[in-house]
Amino acid sequence: MPVAFAGADLDEFLARTNQTREQFLSRVRGITLTARYLGFRGGFAYLDGWPAEWAMPRRSTSRPVARGSFAIAGSVAGFYPIDTPGGWNLLGLTDANVEHAIAPGDEIVIEPVDEVHVAPAPKKAPLQLDYADVLSAPLATLVGAPDWSRIDRGVAPGGPFDDAAAALANRAVGNPSDAPLLECAMSGPRLRFRRDCVVAWCNQVRGVRAGDEIAFGRVTDGLRGYLAVGNRKGVVTEFAREDHRVIRAMRGPHDVEIGTIDCEVTPSIDRVGIRLRPMRPIDVKIPADLKSFGMQCGTVQLHPDGSLVAMGPDHPVTGGYLQVLTVLSDERWKLAQLAPGERMRFVVNQAHGLIGS
Repeated sequence: MPVAFAGADLDEFLARTNQTREQFLSRVRGITLTARYLGFRGGFAYLDGWPAEWAMPRRSTSRPVARGSFAIAGSVAGFYPIDTPGGWNLLGLTDANVEHAIAPGDEIVIEPVDEVHVAPAPKKAPLQLDYADVLSAPLATLVGAPDWSRIDRGVAPGGPFDDAAAALANRAVGNPSDAPLLECAMSGPRLRFRRDCVVAWCNQVRGVRAGDEIAFGRVTDGLRGYLAVGNRKGVVTEFAREDHRVIRAMRGPHDVEIGTIDCEVTPSIDRVGIRLRPMRPIDVKIPADLKSFGMQCGTVQLHPDGSLVAMGPDHPVTGGYLQVLTVLSDERWKLAQLAPGERMRFVVNQAHGLIGS
């Protein structure tokens, strides 16, 4: 694997390990890394074999990382397969396509090179619907039922962030509860319909005709709304919800004494996760050598910089920061409706089966 070693954390790494760049490059050529398992994001391979004397703890929090970056955390190495936030130490960059290219058991030999030329990430395919032309949909995502078969490849199962609202929208137009539909943040799309159909949007159900052009407005009662399209009017259920800013959670899986937490929602928010700023510092000592551990939608990480990150449906499937809370399954919809600037509260129940930190 060709790697140009000029990463953002290389100088810190060299100082920490007391070696020159030339010494490091001569030694890294002889190292064989072995893929232990896949996790984090799609196709990310955890590589064993990095020298223990070259170990570095994770960064204090995640930050944007470019695809192809070679990085280390503790004595484990890895290549970031996509552009994504990450908290590992960045040492270099490869122009090899590493997305889903490494399998458990593969052996990797690094070849230092002077420079690499990483191709731009493929552009996201435009949203296409079988019932309408998409005129504008900047904040809309087509989502279907969670796909658990993707976990083996390090890809989260996905699915609607607010699964209860999505199921009600689908049933309102005669669809199965888990049928694909549009998940929209803040506002809906603008569509020109190609056939007659029935649509449900923010608890409103209406018929539309072929040729109708409709701009679905702002989402009401939260951040995310669902646009379901079917062929008939189904079961329309009016439902009242409790305050989405009070979220019940259980402690763990890491065993940390933690109670009710008041937070502010930051602008760093998407289907991967929601970064939260606690209103008071959380007095918890975080191990510097914590191993990566499985995560799910509703996992709440505590980062060394004091921030919390609550995982959404497109979460990394493993992560190396302390997991202090897990949102109860019937409360996860509330995460989907949190908006930047809101104040929210985790109300903590006692958990069972905690993992020692």
